[in-house]
Amino acid sequence: MKNRLPFLAIIIPMFLLVATTGLRGAQPAEPIKIGFMAPYIGLAAKLGNDMRNGFKLYLEEVGYKAGGRQIVFIDEDTEGKPEVGLVKVRKLVEKDRVDILAGIINSPVAYAVKDYVIGKKIPLILTNAGATKLTQEDRNPYIFRTSMANGQEELVAAWYAYAKIGARHLVMMAPDYAGGHEKADSFKRVFTSLGGEIIEEIYPAFGTTDFGPYLAKLNRYLGKTDCVWAFFSGSDAIGFINQYSEVGLKERIRLWVDGGTVDEAILPSMKESALGVDNYCHYAPTLDTPENKRFVQAYQKRYGELPAQLADQGYVGAQAIVRALEAVKGKTEDQQVFLKALKGVKFEAPRGAFRFDDHQNVVFNVYVRRVVKEDGKYINHIIDTTYDVGQYWTPPKGGAGAKAPTGK
Repeated sequence: MKNRLPFLAIIIPMFLLVATTGLRGAQPAEPIKIGFMAPYIGLAAKLGNDMRNGFKLYLEEVGYKAGGRQIVFIDEDTEGKPEVGLVKVRKLVEKDRVDILAGIINSPVAYAVKDYVIGKKIPLILTNAGATKLTQEDRNPYIFRTSMANGQEELVAAWYAYAKIGARHLVMMAPDYAGGHEKADSFKRVFTSLGGEIIEEIYPAFGTTDFGPYLAKLNRYLGKTDCVWAFFSGSDAIGFINQYSEVGLKERIRLWVDGGTVDEAILPSMKESALGVDNYCHYAPTLDTPENKRFVQAYQKRYGELPAQLADQGYVGAQAIVRALEAVKGKTEDQQVFLKALKGVKFEAPRGAFRFDDHQNVVFNVYVRRVVKEDGKYINHIIDTTYDVGQYWTPPKGGAGAKAPTGK
């Protein structure tokens, strides 16, 4: 027995070390934390909720798991204000210790948090904010966008107005903030390059409730303009469309608008005022594909309404993140590997084929849509399509449905 004591004194601690090491190894990995930011009060509250609903729907479908790790969703209200957005992103990173950031509706908020996100080296997946510079001259390996760059859809819209609608003299209207000007500048550049003329540019203040003074300006162009191009969103869009119809302009000057201006989320507040309005967007709930039919059914079952553009953007953003996590088996600790996997994700989304360009901005189809009344509800039906549109897209030589050059 005495001879065994030295042996046991060595073996027992080794056994305990192996046992405890094995127990630690059996413990599940720490959850992956995703910080999500959107406005839940104010002008864009409905859009923020739609985007969050779409994002959470996909996480629910995968059981809040990816790459063998649990996902924790933490969201914060930016109120649509740059200064609030910066406070909230600091809280998510420094207090909540999130691994990934996503969301953001407003371009000014995206610009406000850019430097902080890059400095902290936290991946940011924008699921709406179209702040153009973030995937162009100010692009960074940590910033991705699954929605659209401001002006990306307008590249198609301007060409379509000239080549398909036949517009030659046009009035432009958009809110006086970064997103409005970026979209308007892109449209103007393409339309004028084709030979079109912009005869007036009108930029109401963001949050305008009375469009009367701005719409009165249009009366001087009756018979002189072929079309009014417009972009508004949320409460601004509701006010613009309703008042445009109320003053009788709808019957006298054709409207050609960004899809967000007559989004399904706000059509119930417009009704007949929006009926027949042609618009363009990268998503429509009426898109006839297996992926979209399944998404629409799941969204309606979960939230009791049709998914609109922002719901698709949230859903697709979550899907891109989860697919990248699956590719790296949940190992977000090696950021460069994760970023490479995220940049390379490709899949069939509700909107159609999804992929990023070389600058980490989404490439998509642009659908020309018309607001119709169907079974007592107002909805956008697709009447034309332009394929494979990137942020550097150029007009095709063929028709609107022709295969266009890819944007890289």
